[in-house]
Amino acid sequence: MKRTAIVVALLVAVGVGLAASGFFAGAGDEAPPPTVEEPAPSGVEEASLVEVAGEYRLWPYTSRSTDPAGRTLAINVLFHADAETTRAAIEGRSGADWEETEEAEAAATTASDAEQVGAIVERDWADAHSSDRYSYVEGPDGGVWLEETFELHDGAYLGVRDHLRAYESPDGAYTAVQAHEEYYDWFRLRHTVPGIDAPAVRLEDEFIRGGVDAEVSREYRGIEGGWSDGWVSVIELAALATLSGALLRRRTRAAAVELAGRARREAGRHADAALLGAALAAVIVGVRVAGVALETAYPGVGPKLIAAPLYLAIAVGIPGLVVARAPDSEPSAALLGVVIGLGAGFVIDFAALGVAVPPDLLVHRVALLAAIGVVALGRAAGDRPVLAAGLAAWAVGLALPLADVI
Repeated sequence: MKRTAIVVALLVAVGVGLAASGFFAGAGDEAPPPTVEEPAPSGVEEASLVEVAGEYRLWPYTSRSTDPAGRTLAINVLFHADAETTRAAIEGRSGADWEETEEAEAAATTASDAEQVGAIVERDWADAHSSDRYSYVEGPDGGVWLEETFELHDGAYLGVRDHLRAYESPDGAYTAVQAHEEYYDWFRLRHTVPGIDAPAVRLEDEFIRGGVDAEVSREYRGIEGGWSDGWVSVIELAALATLSGALLRRRTRAAAVELAGRARREAGRHADAALLGAALAAVIVGVRVAGVALETAYPGVGPKLIAAPLYLAIAVGIPGLVVARAPDSEPSAALLGVVIGLGAGFVIDFAALGVAVPPDLLVHRVALLAAIGVVALGRAAGDRPVLAAGLAAWAVGLALPLADVI
C-alpha cells in the first residue's frame, strides 16, 4: 500500500511537471512570449523604430521572416561603424575563438529545418548553413528588410556559446548586433536561449578592457519585448590600428566539482543504488563532454549528426541502465539513487554550461526524474505494471520536447 502511494505520487508529479512545462513553454526559445502587442502583419509600426546614426532608423529586433509578426530577439549591441570595421574589431580579439556561423539555431522538427545540419565548428573560420533572420530599417526612400551581414559564434555547438548576428545599415553608418547565449539541450535536440544580456556584456567588456580604440556606453532606448530590458550597448570604433588583446571572458566550473561529490553520498550503505545513480549522472555529463569533444575533433561533420547517436544514450541508455541494475538494490534505495544521481547529472551539466536555465526546462527535468524513479521502483520491486507505467511516463517526457510542446 505504501509503495502504491509512492508510485501514484510520482506519476502525478510527472503529469503535473509536464503540464507545467507546457505552461512555461517558450522561455528557452529564441522567440519568448511578447510583452507588448505585436505590430500588425502589414508592416513595422512607426513608434517601434529607433534613431541610431545616419539616415536609417532601426527596428530593434530580428525576425524569422520579412514581417514583424516573426519577431524573435531584440537588438542589444550597436556599433557606430560599418560591418567590415565591426567584424574586424570583433575578430581581432585574439583570445576569443570566434567563428563564422550560419547555424539553424531555432530549428524545430519541420522538414525544412531538418535539412539544416548545423554549424561546423573549427578553430579557424568556417562556413556553415543557416536559418535566416532579418531586421528592418527605414530611411529617406522607405523601409527595407535586411539579411544578416555576418554571423559569428564563440563556443561549441553541442555545448554553450555566444552567437552574434550583425546587420549593417544601408548607408554604413552603424552595424546593429543581436547577441544571445545558447546551449544545446539534449532533450530538445536543439539550442535553448537562456538570455541575451550576458553575451552583450561580455562583448562590451572586450572593448572596455582590450586594445581597440573604442568608446563604450549604455543607452536606454525603451525597447520592449524580445527579452530586452530596454538598454543597448553602444560601441564607437575610432580606429583599427590597435586591434589586439585577449578576450577576457571566463566561465566558472567550480560548481560542477562540488556537485559531483554529492552524487557519492551514502555509497557505503547502498552501494548498488549509489553506483547506479553515479552511472546515470555519468551518462548525462558524458554525453555533453563526448558531444563537444567529437565536434572539435571532427569539424567537417555536422553537429546534429554527432548528436543523434548520443541522444540514444540518453533516451534508451538511461532507462536501460535502470532496468538492468535496479534489481540489485532495495526498492526505496533504487528510487533515491536514480533520482539523486540523474538529478545531480542535470545540475552538473547546467552548472558546467554556466547558463540560466528557463523555468519550463527545470520543471520538465523534475518530471523526468519522477518518471525514472517509477521505473527504478517498479524494477527493483519486480512490479511489472509499475515498471510499465514508469517507462510510459519516460517516453512521454521525451516525446513532448521533441514535438515542440515544451
